[in-house]
Amino acid sequence: MRRRKRSNAQIKKIGILLVALLLTLGLSGFAYSHWSTTLHLIGTITTGTWEKACVRIMKTLNGSFTDPYTGADLTTPTNLIAIASELFPTKFQLIIVVENCGSVNITDMVTDVVENNVAPINWTASKGTVSWVNVIHPSGFVHNFLYWTIGTLVPSERATLEIWIETLPNPAGKYEPTSEPQYDFEINRGANITASSELGDLQAKTEAITLDILPYGDPDGIGLISPTLPYSTPWAEDKINAP
Repeated sequence: MRRRKRSNAQIKKIGILLVALLLTLGLSGFAYSHWSTTLHLIGTITTGTWEKACVRIMKTLNGSFTDPYTGADLTTPTNLIAIASELFPTKFQLIIVVENCGSVNITDMVTDVVENNVAPINWTASKGTVSWVNVIHPSGFVHNFLYWTIGTLVPSERATLEIWIETLPNPAGKYEPTSEPQYDFEINRGANITASSELGDLQAKTEAITLDILPYGDPDGIGLISPTLPYSTPWAEDKINAP
């Protein structure tokens, strides 16, 4: 009987100590995951930041902005084009977009070649300066080399170059395209961008833009432009990550 009383007293004493311990832990701000889904951290967490130099470029061809029957300028483009016209060229709109997709400044320059089927007639850049170098091909056609010096782009900034181009006549005096169907009617080569940054140099190049002139079923020498315009190349991108 004495042993049971001593045992009960011990159990009571242990229970009091456990309650006191829990109260002490609770008052001191500690908690255990068994009793709470909240974990309290005391101290400082240091995180690092990553800088990135990134440039990307895309171009879009829109048109035609010429009535294939009359040669009049259009405000709404058509996917029809005159075949071997002796009276008028066909106009298109070419847009090149460059973006700083990084976290540091970059300084850009774009080069491209407008092929001998077409030539630039005017252009507008949102930023920078534009120049052309014309090289005459032995066949008599001219390659127009584009040099667009953009300058510095801050992070997330874009620059846009809008170029209006028109088809050229062949040696016989007939404006391109001169046959139907005509496959691989090349407008321009890939636009190449080179950029410099504090993290290193960057370079990216878009795909070329080539059209197909398909039969339209019209007796008056009208073709169908494929693919349907406007057509945009995928973004071409280059980047450098650094801690």
